[in-house]
Amino acid sequence: MLLLSTRSPCRVNESTLRIDRKFHTGTCLYAKSLDTEIVVIAPALSDGDDQMDFIDVPQAQVPYRVETIQCDGSFKPLESDTDRVAALVREATLLYGTGFGTERIALALGKVFIPIVECNLRTQIELARLSASGSLQRGVRTLRTVIRTARQIWTLRGAHSIHCNGYPIHNQMRRFHADCLLYLDSRMGREMVIDEKRLESRIASLEGGRRPRLLFSGRYEAIKGAMDVVEVGIDLFKSGVAFELDLYGEGAQVKAMRAKVAAAGGTGCIRIHDAIPYPDLVERSRDSDLFICCHVQDDPSCTYLESCGSGLPIAGYGNAMWRSLADTAKNGVVTPMRQPRLLSSAIKRLLEDSAQLGEWARKSRAFALEHTFESEFEKRIQALRVHL
Repeated sequence: MLLLSTRSPCRVNESTLRIDRKFHTGTCLYAKSLDTEIVVIAPALSDGDDQMDFIDVPQAQVPYRVETIQCDGSFKPLESDTDRVAALVREATLLYGTGFGTERIALALGKVFIPIVECNLRTQIELARLSASGSLQRGVRTLRTVIRTARQIWTLRGAHSIHCNGYPIHNQMRRFHADCLLYLDSRMGREMVIDEKRLESRIASLEGGRRPRLLFSGRYEAIKGAMDVVEVGIDLFKSGVAFELDLYGEGAQVKAMRAKVAAAGGTGCIRIHDAIPYPDLVERSRDSDLFICCHVQDDPSCTYLESCGSGLPIAGYGNAMWRSLADTAKNGVVTPMRQPRLLSSAIKRLLEDSAQLGEWARKSRAFALEHTFESEFEKRIQALRVHL
């Protein structure tokens, strides 16, 4: 099976593989669960690549093969690697994923092709417009994104199946393909879900008058609404609410975020940390009471499910992913997009109702147990076995 990974760049040398922790874990499970060789195509890792959880794995412990590709910003192989990619496609029984110009080659050769998709049209437009400097440039980028997405959908109609990570992209793609598998991706295994006794102890301490602990984790970027989380915290602080807000991540906005908190005098209760390893983040999450999420795109961020696994209710902007998850799990509050003061007001009311927080915390845990990494991954494994 040829596994295509545009979002997880790798570096391979004689003794070590440098790779994203989450991607490595998943690929090891493919190798363990499927009776076939796993070959990964991934971009060659460059200095400064934006990944928060790289690990170095001894090559002797890697149960799959990695082929790193030099490619451009759209993940099209450079001319020097084009023939190598085509050869890898010819050798494959099944292609899983998208990128590197493999789709058309696979379809032309009659290969089984199952793309993995996660960003719907609205999210792709948001991403394309992020760095646009004016209305004309935003309009041009929007048009180009719509055209590119239409072409991609036309190509994907020829796939054997489509695996959709999250509600928004599943709702989009099932209009165009009869076989779309919905799954919710996360790193939250069953054994990582917060213990019921620990959760109940946390709820009891909050109901007993402990200061509520709020949390955000993720990239400090505009698309993740990181600055809006800071504004929510500052508004709570200025309203006289007793709370603690800890943010964990890294990104371009970190200096501005810290400066804004300092200017408001809120450094005593709003703390902006660097990124920490995922296992450490899980521990911090289990000790928190509410996750704040200001994502302005409809991406299927694993943040939601991983917050649920720590028994965290969620208060966030009403993007398509959070609206759908909240409607299913009944575990938090949804507020209008890009309105941090409205979200702050909703959180203030929620913090005055510890019983509601406790109820939503239990519902978050229950939802996480229904959608553990193992159960969601098994859906995909069963779907792939049919074609191997």
